[in-house]
Amino acid sequence: MIKKLLKSNPTKSENDLGFGTRNYGKYNRFLNKDGSVNIKRRGRSLLDSIDLFHEMITISWTKFLLLVISSYVVINLLFASVYYLIGYQSFGNLGHVSEGKDFSELFFFSAQTITTVGYGYIYPKGVMASTVAAIESMLGLLGFALATGVLYGRFSRPKSGIVYSKNIIVAPYQNISGLMFRIANAKQNELIEIEAQLVVTMKNLQTNTRAFLPLSLERVKINFLALNWTIVHPIDENSPIYGFSAEDFEKADTEFIILIKAINDTYSQSVYSRISYKYDELVYGAKFRPMVSDTNGKGVAVINIHQISEYDSAEIPLSQK
Repeated sequence: MIKKLLKSNPTKSENDLGFGTRNYGKYNRFLNKDGSVNIKRRGRSLLDSIDLFHEMITISWTKFLLLVISSYVVINLLFASVYYLIGYQSFGNLGHVSEGKDFSELFFFSAQTITTVGYGYIYPKGVMASTVAAIESMLGLLGFALATGVLYGRFSRPKSGIVYSKNIIVAPYQNISGLMFRIANAKQNELIEIEAQLVVTMKNLQTNTRAFLPLSLERVKINFLALNWTIVHPIDENSPIYGFSAEDFEKADTEFIILIKAINDTYSQSVYSRISYKYDELVYGAKFRPMVSDTNGKGVAVINIHQISEYDSAEIPLSQK
């Protein structure tokens, strides 16, 4: 079926996603599994390429908290070192016991200064110590204001909460076969007006270019993602991948790109989710197991999200092989 692809795919893609038509190698991924674009932009200065706000609101909570805590400790260590170099005699109520004791006392004085708590037990004396303390308190006000803004941005940023099946499969579908993957809402909020778009990108073996072709779906929109949604592309004679085998998908370096749009009713804002499956994540001849939904005894339906990727082997109709 590769010959069919060569004949049917024009040089200009029918569905331009912004990736162009160039083929970059034997195994190239346009979207990472987390939905981010697999492209690194170069040619700019270091300062122009840094986007701290984007990094702070997109990194994991674990990394964010570690960064905040480590920054807090490092800054206090730096200022404690400066205070130590100034000398213990420049601070009231700081009796010289040992170098380690002096440094620990100045570290906690720095923590009190940067947070503007100021218990008053240890206080600066002289111009040098007071100047450094004033600078630290100003930096503390600015730093905590920025941290609060980033924290608010992380909480207020709407997310889809959509989880995907681990694999995309070719399964029996209404006397033919269908390309299928499954999604569900992992959060307790509601997603409404969910729309799906599926695009396949394959390599043209003659021109060594890429083609991006839209795949029609059995259903492109649902009102609620209450349980799960198995998104199906019927592989009929009008499908660009009609008659393709698993080997054909591999030869064409196939990638299936999924774009999901929905409205998060908690934020009343549109949310977007993206993912892609490469040919080695395609299971040929399978069928998703039904996700078991039950009630909790109080009239509330319960769905097990961990079952979203489970499938069994299935026979594909002979006409589709």
